Amino acid sequence: MQGLILEGTGEDTVRLSHDLELVGSLAPRQVRVEVRAAGVCGSDLSCVLGKYYMPTPLVPGHEAAGVVLEVGSAVTYCSVGDHVVLSTFGNCGHCGDCEGGDPGNCTNVALGSLSQPYAEHGRPVYNFANIGAFTQQTVVGENQCIPIPAAMPLAAAALIGCGVATGTGAVFNRARVQIGDTVAVIGAGGVGLNVIQAAKLVGASAVIAIDRVAAKEALAREFGATDFVLAEGDDFDPVAAVKSLCPSGVHHAFEVVGSTALLAQAISMTRPGGNVCAVGVPDLGAKVTYPFLDLHQNKSLLGIRAGGARPRKDFPMLADLYLRGSLKLDEMISRTAGLDGLQGAFDALRTGAEARTVLLPNG
Repeated sequence: MQGLILEGTGEDTVRLSHDLELVGSLAPRQVRVEVRAAGVCGSDLSCVLGKYYMPTPLVPGHEAAGVVLEVGSAVTYCSVGDHVVLSTFGNCGHCGDCEGGDPGNCTNVALGSLSQPYAEHGRPVYNFANIGAFTQQTVVGENQCIPIPAAMPLAAAALIGCGVATGTGAVFNRARVQIGDTVAVIGAGGVGLNVIQAAKLVGASAVIAIDRVAAKEALAREFGATDFVLAEGDDFDPVAAVKSLCPSGVHHAFEVVGSTALLAQAISMTRPGGNVCAVGVPDLGAKVTYPFLDLHQNKSLLGIRAGGARPRKDFPMLADLYLRGSLKLDEMISRTAGLDGLQGAFDALRTGAEARTVLLPNG
């Protein structure tokens, strides 16, 4: 089958293979999935650029939806033929955190754990983020397969697995934005747009989008931004820009880019008692420096992994919101492409020209 393989560090080390294969039989609680759609996320580019220190060879990709082809002997969560969104959480499902409704906090399965479900000419190949989505088929645990209605287009459904769950979950699950709250969102890309639309859904009174690309203003406003701040030039002060709109600062500031400098600015633009929401993921070795007094005023600095998602609860809820017309997903898809379209997707991410490219591994 076809699949993309990362051989080293850098975009030029990704190649398309026609000889990738799944190895071994399914374990009792494993599922084989035909990947119908896979979004290209900023984390995929970070993986390819070596920011996550992953071993290679590796199949990248982690935001996916598809159709169940085969299930292990003990699988009960899904059936052959089901349309599913894939979750990166390879959590155990039975520890206190999992049973308590916090699968992202599971300590029995290490964050970023990898397996080697593929091989090429006998050489084992790793998967990224427990999925490895940039291929025609993959194998995941049954608790990673979340059934959705067949009426939902799989290109839109794929986005739920990362960008949508991360952005909306940051609002719903972690910050718990309330009616009338004020919000600043640094970065109006795929994840940022979902922070924006979730804040609008819960009734935020002001949603300020901040981005360096002027062309993103129209999309940010379409998704619910009440204001757009264009971050132009090295001397631009986003804190002052936000406080010109909300003099005391905002109740919730979301840093979605993955920049430590921007996270420090998010702390400064948050009002006393507010939430600073670290959504974006920088280099895993990065350190944040900020003035102590900027956080001292009873502000909460929230680490947010994948929106604090509870996939088996949140994914169907998000699919239902989409089918009811309350959640914009189609509008996020700038274009679709085959597996050979990855470089174009990376180019668009780098320039900020698009919200999301979705790869269609099976055409």
